[in-house]
Amino acid sequence: MTKVVFLAATCFSILAPGVAGAQDYPARPIRVAVPFPPGGTSDILTRVIGQKLSTSMGQPFVIDNRPGAGGVIATDIVAKANPDGYTLYMAFVSHAINPYVYSKLPYDTERDFTPIAMFGVSPNVVVVTPSLPIKSIKDMIAFARAKPGQFNYASAGTGTNSHLSAEMIGAMAGIRMTHVPYKGGPQANADVASGAVQMHIPSMPVTMPLISTGRLRAIAVTSLKRSPVLPDVPTVAETLPGYESLAWYGFIGPRGMPAAVVARLDGEIQKAVAQPDLVESFSKQGADPVHMGPKAFAGFIREELKRWGMAVKAAGLEPGNL
Repeated sequence: MTKVVFLAATCFSILAPGVAGAQDYPARPIRVAVPFPPGGTSDILTRVIGQKLSTSMGQPFVIDNRPGAGGVIATDIVAKANPDGYTLYMAFVSHAINPYVYSKLPYDTERDFTPIAMFGVSPNVVVVTPSLPIKSIKDMIAFARAKPGQFNYASAGTGTNSHLSAEMIGAMAGIRMTHVPYKGGPQANADVASGAVQMHIPSMPVTMPLISTGRLRAIAVTSLKRSPVLPDVPTVAETLPGYESLAWYGFIGPRGMPAAVVARLDGEIQKAVAQPDLVESFSKQGADPVHMGPKAFAGFIREELKRWGMAVKAAGLEPGNL
């Protein structure tokens, strides 16, 4: 009996710090790795919700922009971090794409992370240089066919959603386009606006100001239904039936995060996305605030992995050769 009591006491002494830590969480600033530069959609939306979480949780959410390699750099930082809830990753759709476009990743996309919550979604928008005679997807396809291999499109990086969204159009339309990768959406948008590159498929939030001022021309949105933000802009699917590509945003952490910490973060995120000023802020930029908890978010990521795996295969892309 004495041994049983001693072992129980020993186990409690080992577990108690973790329990106390979860109860006291957060006790210091929380770092959020964002896979793109400042000013991009991921950065903007993460800062908006991060400010809400900072207020409600009493500790700063510090945005750590780590662009490059389609998000792999930022993702790897989080995969190798202490799973104490103080290092999070702003997961973007590229998280589900990268296993199919890189021949080897330094982490396992499903095994090495703890899904916490999704907080937003937005359609992408196909934009072109305004000086071009392209006002629709049909015009773009005709233009690219007339200049095979000479029609250039920008992306936020190799293997990103903007890259594969364009590749899917190319595959479905049977056209050849030349990929020009950047380290983020803002730089890609700037070069399309200047005419250095001809087309880009960014997400809406960071792009709306350039569309509204005429620096970029929106010719299609990538959701199955037209966006209320751009009601007069048709969908890609109206020309290429079945086409869909959405951007999504959520928080994940390293594998092994305490359940109580995950629950606290999830609860605060759920409250944040319901606040009217956040809803208004997201909506003005073409994004919809949503909430999807840990279990549902994990299932969603698994489905996204399947969907993008099929999309990469359908586009004829090979890992390591993009």
